[in-house]
Amino acid sequence: MSQSENFPPQAQNKNENSTNWGLVFFLASLAVYLLTRLIRLPDFPIFFFTDEAIQTQHAADLLANGFRDPQGGFLPTFFENGGQYNLSLSVYAQVIPTLLFGKSVWVTRGTSAALSLFAPIFLGLILRDHLNRRLWWTAPLLLAMIPAWFLHSRTAFETVLMASMVAPFLYYYLSYRQGNLNKLYPALIFGALAFYAYSPGQVIVVLTGLFLLIIDARYHLEHKKTALAGLVLLFLLALPYLRFTLTHENELTQHLTLLNSYWVKDIPLTEKLAAFMIRYLKGFNPFYWFYPRPSILKRLAPNITLPTWLFSNQFDLDRHTMKAYGHILWVTFPLFISGLVHTIKCFKDPAHRVLLFALLAAPSGAAIVDWGITRGLVFILPATLLMAIGLDKLSNWIILHWQIKPQTLIVLTFLLLALSSFWMLSDALLNSPTWYTDYGLTGMQYGAQQVFTRAVEIARSQPDTKVLVSSTWANGTDVFLRFFGDGIPNLEMGNINAYGMSYLPLDAHTLFIMTEEDLAWIAESGKFTDVSIEETLLYPDGSTGFYFVRLAYIPNIKEILASEREARQALRTEQIIWQGEKVQVAYPELDINEIQAVFDGDPTSLIRTLEANPLKLVVTFSKQTLINSVNLKIGGTPTHITL
Repeated sequence: MSQSENFPPQAQNKNENSTNWGLVFFLASLAVYLLTRLIRLPDFPIFFFTDEAIQTQHAADLLANGFRDPQGGFLPTFFENGGQYNLSLSVYAQVIPTLLFGKSVWVTRGTSAALSLFAPIFLGLILRDHLNRRLWWTAPLLLAMIPAWFLHSRTAFETVLMASMVAPFLYYYLSYRQGNLNKLYPALIFGALAFYAYSPGQVIVVLTGLFLLIIDARYHLEHKKTALAGLVLLFLLALPYLRFTLTHENELTQHLTLLNSYWVKDIPLTEKLAAFMIRYLKGFNPFYWFYPRPSILKRLAPNITLPTWLFSNQFDLDRHTMKAYGHILWVTFPLFISGLVHTIKCFKDPAHRVLLFALLAAPSGAAIVDWGITRGLVFILPATLLMAIGLDKLSNWIILHWQIKPQTLIVLTFLLLALSSFWMLSDALLNSPTWYTDYGLTGMQYGAQQVFTRAVEIARSQPDTKVLVSSTWANGTDVFLRFFGDGIPNLEMGNINAYGMSYLPLDAHTLFIMTEEDLAWIAESGKFTDVSIEETLLYPDGSTGFYFVRLAYIPNIKEILASEREARQALRTEQIIWQGEKVQVAYPELDINEIQAVFDGDPTSLIRTLEANPLKLVVTFSKQTLINSVNLKIGGTPTHITL
C-alpha cells in the first residue's frame, strides 16, 4: 500500500508531504508528551506508592551489595515485592539514576516517565513506516491524552515500562516482516524486555509471539537462516528466566496463589478455561475503556445497580482512575472504531494484520487473574494506532469535503490535541487532590512524601527523640522508611497498639506519627495519659490526616497488660471437621482466620495468633486415631515445635 492511497490528491503537495515538516511536528508532539509527564511530577498522582518506592530501593540495595540479591545471587532475574518475585527490568532501569542522583520521588518517577517515551516514539514510527499514515506524528499526542496512560506514565509502576517495550517490539518485527531481516533481532530483544518488565507481560508477549509465529509461518520458512538465528537469540534471552525457575521452583504457583487466581484453585479445567474467556473478553468491552468513571447513570440515579461485567471499570481502584474520565476519552471512540474497521478491511496487509493480533493478545495477561487497568494497560498501544488511523481518515475526508488547506488542518490538529493534553494536566494538578477523599489504606494511601519528609526533619533535628511512624495507612510502609529515611537511627516504624498490648519503654522522648484511627484507639483503650498533639499534617481536602503525638502510660499499666496477656493466651475450645470426623481443638485467641484453616489441608490458608508466642493447640479426638505425620507450614523466625 503506497502512502498516496491514504489521502486525497488535494493533500499531495510538496510542502505537506515533506519529511522534514512531519519530523518537526513529531518532535513537537514528543515535547508535549514529555512536558505533560514531567510538570510537577511528584504532585500527580497525589500518592507515592510503595510499588514505586521499592523499585529505587532495590536498585540502591543492588548497588550496595555488589549487584547481588539478599540470597547472594549475582544479577538476579527478579526481585521480591510483597511476597512475589514480580520486579525485574524496572529495578535495573533505576540503577544509574539512583547512582547519579540518589533516591527521590523525582528520580523514581522521572526515570519511568523518560522510559515511557519508547511508546510514543515507536508508535509514531509504526504509523509512518509500516501503516503509511500521513498524520503519523500525532501518535505521541493521542497517547498523551489517554487518561489511563496519562496517570500511570506519571508513576513508576512497572506496567508502563512493559507496555513501552511492546511498541519497539512491534516496530522492529514489522520491519523484519517487510524485508529488513536483521530487525528480527532487536524485535526479540525488546520482546524479552517487555517479558521481564511485568508479570502479566509474560503472557502477553508469549501469546503475541505465538500469533506472529503462526500468521507469518510461511515468511519465517522462507528466511530459515534468519529465523534459526533468532531462535538461538531467543534461547539466550530466556536463560535468566530458566535460571530463576530452577532456583524458585514453586514461585509461579505462589504468585498466582497470592493473587487468588482461579488457575490454582481446585476446580475443573473446563471451568478454568471458561473463567479465562470471561475475563479475556472483558478486555474488549468498550464500556470498560471509554465510559466515564464514576458512571453518568450513577450520578443521575445513585441507587441504580449496574451490570458488573458491562461496567467493570466502576470497580477499578480509585487511585488507578481519573474521576469523570474513562480510561480512554469517550470522544475518541469513533476514531477507534473507524481505525478498527479499516484495519480489518486491510487484513491481508502484514502490518495491519499484526496490529489486529497485537490487539487480540493485549487482554491475555489480565485474564490470568482478573481484569484491572494496570494489568491491561498494554491495550492502549494498539488502541492508539487505531485512533491515529481513524484520525488520518477523518482528516482526509475533511480536506475533500470542506476544502480546508492541508497545512491549516495539520496545524489545527496539532493545537487541538496538544491543548487537550495540557488541559488534562491542568485539571489533574488542580482538582485531583479532592477527586477521591478516602486517603487511607482502602483508598489513595496518601502521605508517603509528606509524612516521611517531616519525620526525617524531626529525627535529624532532635537526635534524642525516637520517631515512630504508624504503618496502618498504607501498604509496605517499611519500604518508605528505607526510601526516605534509610540510615537514621532514631526513625522507625511503630504502631501505638503495640504499646497497648505489651509494656515497652515510653517517655517524653518518644514521638508517634499516627492516623485519626490510631488516636481514637488511644482514647478507647484507656491505657495512656498526658496525650499531647504537637502538630498535624492535613489531607488535601483540609481534614487532619496525621497527628504527631507524645504520651505516657497510666500508672497501673503493667498490671493491666499482664492480665490481658493471660486472657489472650487462655485456650478456648471449638469443634472442627477433620477428615470427616468431629474433633475438638483448644487454641489461644487468633487475629487472622479461623482455627479450621489449620486442618483443611490447604497450604495457603493460614492462621495467626493475636499473642506472638507460644501457640498451643490441644486436639482431642472422639476415638483413638492413628496419625502417621504432621505437616506444618510456618512463616517468620525459626520456630521450636513440640508434639
